[in-house]
Amino acid sequence: MTSEKIFIVEDEAIVAESLNDHLESLGYTVSGQASSGEKALLKISKNKSDLVLMDIMLKGKMDGVETAKQVSSLYGIPVVFLTAYSDSETLKRAKLVEPFGYLIKPYKVRELHTTLEITLYKHRMEKIIKENERRLDTLLRSIGDGVITADQNGLITSMNPIAELLTGWSESESKQKNMIDVMKLEAKGGNSFMHDLFNQTLKGERVSCVLNDDSILVSRKGKKNFIDLSAAPIQNEDNQTTGVVFTIHDISSRKKAEIDLFEARQLLQNSITPREKEILQMMVAGSTTKEIAFDLNISKRTVEAHRQHMMTKLNAADMTMLVRLAITHKLVPM
Repeated sequence: MTSEKIFIVEDEAIVAESLNDHLESLGYTVSGQASSGEKALLKISKNKSDLVLMDIMLKGKMDGVETAKQVSSLYGIPVVFLTAYSDSETLKRAKLVEPFGYLIKPYKVRELHTTLEITLYKHRMEKIIKENERRLDTLLRSIGDGVITADQNGLITSMNPIAELLTGWSESESKQKNMIDVMKLEAKGGNSFMHDLFNQTLKGERVSCVLNDDSILVSRKGKKNFIDLSAAPIQNEDNQTTGVVFTIHDISSRKKAEIDLFEARQLLQNSITPREKEILQMMVAGSTTKEIAFDLNISKRTVEAHRQHMMTKLNAADMTMLVRLAITHKLVPM
């Protein structure tokens, strides 16, 4: 049984009670009901809900579209519109709110269940994606860099606290140690790479290099961190190079965030079949139904059926929204 809480916003009492009964029969918890946008916002602020079923044609100062906009903005709760009919202007406004789906009255209980489950699943995945994107952005802005200096012979002369943490060496212990003994890279040609980087920098060149994905700095205690590395010459007043400064950028957290983000998007991608991905990719490229059918040697009816299945799975109201979801979440190769 599911434990998700659904809030109903419907100004027709009979419809609201019917929805309540259907939701409870499907195992959902009805967290509350409201017959107007104003009442809905007040009650939702006091009741934690996972999803809001919203009549698009509410009476009063706030219709369903405006109420849904406020719900999304204030509480970040996904909204599914309930609608029997709407004028084109209302539908245009509804699309701008970017609801998670539409349910057409009169609905079937199976359609209600499918729409709710897909919406709740998609919302969970989008929360994961947004969380990882925020974490990735925070890490890129706040992460510190390790700094190590060495003389012309490659002997370490100083090290900052971040470098101490990354290498496992204290500054006092590392002084007069060869840089290769302290900065151990787990990568093909790690030692020779460090030699080349050091020698090139001694010639007066500033070198910034992004190592490959397998480049790992191994600390004295065996801890491993993915890194980017750069080097710059230390010059005296006569512009003579007297040493090298290395900057170590730890990207381990970024790598993990990228993997988490990739896995979240994979969950969305895996909900679509290979044939549907093929059709969706052609839709993104601008192909018409007729062109897709011809290129794949299938009927237009088959293309339309696949497209409808994808719209149901991803809760897309129309083709435009389906293509936008594909692009936003990178569901197909671009």
